[in-house]
Amino acid sequence: MDPKAGFDAAMERAKHLLTMYEILHDTRQRRVRADWAASFKKLMRWPAGEQIDRVDGKDRNSMLILRQTVGIDREHFAHDMVSELLRSAVVAAISAVDRYMHDQVVKHCWKLLGRREDQIPKELLKVALSPLVTRRALEKLRSDANARPGSLVKKALQERLHRDYTFQSADGIERAAKLLGLRDFWGEVASRLPGPPTKGDVKDLINEIARRRNKIVHEADLIPRTRHAGFKLRDIAVADARNWVSWIDELISATDDVIADQLS
Repeated sequence: MDPKAGFDAAMERAKHLLTMYEILHDTRQRRVRADWAASFKKLMRWPAGEQIDRVDGKDRNSMLILRQTVGIDREHFAHDMVSELLRSAVVAAISAVDRYMHDQVVKHCWKLLGRREDQIPKELLKVALSPLVTRRALEKLRSDANARPGSLVKKALQERLHRDYTFQSADGIERAAKLLGLRDFWGEVASRLPGPPTKGDVKDLINEIARRRNKIVHEADLIPRTRHAGFKLRDIAVADARNWVSWIDELISATDDVIADQLS
């Protein structure tokens, strides 16, 4: 799979979660009117005495009707509850970055290893693979002089990278850039982003998003407390989630251009 195509597919899921938030977040200021509820139940041929609740999405472009038998009401569609969709979108976006960088390293590794030894990226030379991989590659060549054992090396490298490397924070992404031998990576990426921002700005923002992702994944996004009982969830603003997802899209588009320019 092309790394950018894989990233785009993953980001579609993140964007879908943002859309679901807008559909499901209740924007109504009051409960459904009794006369409206009575007319709706009559239209649906539901029992007149049944309790129903109504949830209106953003700009009233969507409407959800909750029957009594569902067991939940519109309070379950307040921001505090459906903001889990925003958190999931942030996690999905960072996961897309991680997958993209892994795929780029795997895609280019065999070509990079085919260079003269002094031209192979130093970070790539540090990746230790199992001796069995070398043995199997040699056996493949012995049995067929025209064999191409690159697929064996790529698969082994892919397994090692996914097991031991994460490319989510600025340091992690920079490590992937070093595996690819990219020059002035952050400067090149920053120059292709709207603004353009400084290298420091780009690194600071991806670190901010990655830290929030870690708090969601590893801390359930709960604020740590040592003296008080109870739990308090960190708030997440819909504008922040949207901006982060959109910016990550721009970041990887710029990164894809840099990789194409330097490794094509």
